[in-house]
Amino acid sequence: MIFRLFLFFILIIYSWDCAGIDIQKMARDDPAALIALEDSLSERGLSPAIITALVTAHNTLGLAALEAEDYKKGIGHFSRAVDLSELDTLSRYNLLIAEGHLLYKSGNKDGLWDSIQNYHKAAQLKPNLGDPHYYIGQSYHKLGDTDFDLILESYEKALTLNLSSHLREKIEEAHARVSKRDQLLKDFWK
Repeated sequence: MIFRLFLFFILIIYSWDCAGIDIQKMARDDPAALIALEDSLSERGLSPAIITALVTAHNTLGLAALEAEDYKKGIGHFSRAVDLSELDTLSRYNLLIAEGHLLYKSGNKDGLWDSIQNYHKAAQLKPNLGDPHYYIGQSYHKLGDTDFDLILESYEKALTLNLSSHLREKIEEAHARVSKRDQLLKDFWK
């Protein structure tokens, strides 16, 4: 009975896709349900519309994992999205950010340098977004909070690019704190 119901659901999804109904809506509204069907859908071959929907679903769940600071789970979803569509810039960007966050979280020096490298690669993929530059500044700060030039340069670059209002405020506050510390150190050595 459950197996028949499952097959019926798959048939409905294929019918939606064939009938022109937007499977992207399912990817946005219930991405976990769509991903639960991924293996079954793959057995019959993935149409471009289903691939696009699966990529959207994996990115949606990956972003939710990042928000929850579950970077490994996010990396898993973004990696799968990249596997499905290697040319999808958003998925590659998200994967680099998630990997950068995991490396940053490790806190060790090599991990921090690697996180900076990931954030730089992400910035190259989406040059209009300021987020990677903020994370670069945060990584420099964690490496050693006295290299003010690199930290300030990263924050200033981020502020010239597209940011959410929440992140913009956060960067402005961080920039002000670092600028103040930089000035205190310069005044001390005068």
